[in-house]
Amino acid sequence: MKIIVSLVTSLLLLTACGSTDADSQSENVIAQVPASCEIPEVIDEFVAQVPGSKYVPTEWQAFPDTDLAAALDNNGIACTYGIQVAEVGGTVLWTPIAENIWEQQKISWIEFGETPIDLPGIDETSAYVLKEGTESGEMHVWKINLLINDVWIQVGASFFQNVEEALPIIKAAINATR
Repeated sequence: MKIIVSLVTSLLLLTACGSTDADSQSENVIAQVPASCEIPEVIDEFVAQVPGSKYVPTEWQAFPDTDLAAALDNNGIACTYGIQVAEVGGTVLWTPIAENIWEQQKISWIEFGETPIDLPGIDETSAYVLKEGTESGEMHVWKINLLINDVWIQVGASFFQNVEEALPIIKAAINATR
């Protein structure tokens, strides 16, 4: 009898923990890598930064030991957006975290000058930013790597000058994992 009472009590407690509240349900959604690059919110945010931007289909040939190779080798996706003929735009990588990929890549990011950053308004687990060289107001290298909800997201673009400019695209990339 004690076992039945204990079982019923456990089931009631577990049931009580659940909620039909929409906000609670959205918090329980497991993040995942997008299945496609054609993500309207991400495209819209690129268009807001660089009018005329669109998704640029790319046949990736990743060089070994690069972020791109790490992403694609670990069931990630890489997507380029922008104006191809003008060579203006950026690339977003989404990769599920597996087998310490974040820790492995972080070592090379730090070696290449990326620094930790706390992104305003985003509850990331960890993030690193690389800002390198400006000439005539154009950033030659700018990228951010962030870990959020067990997904590694990298946003890189040639046109960002600061984190504030990148935040709408970063947020759209995060939303694409829901």
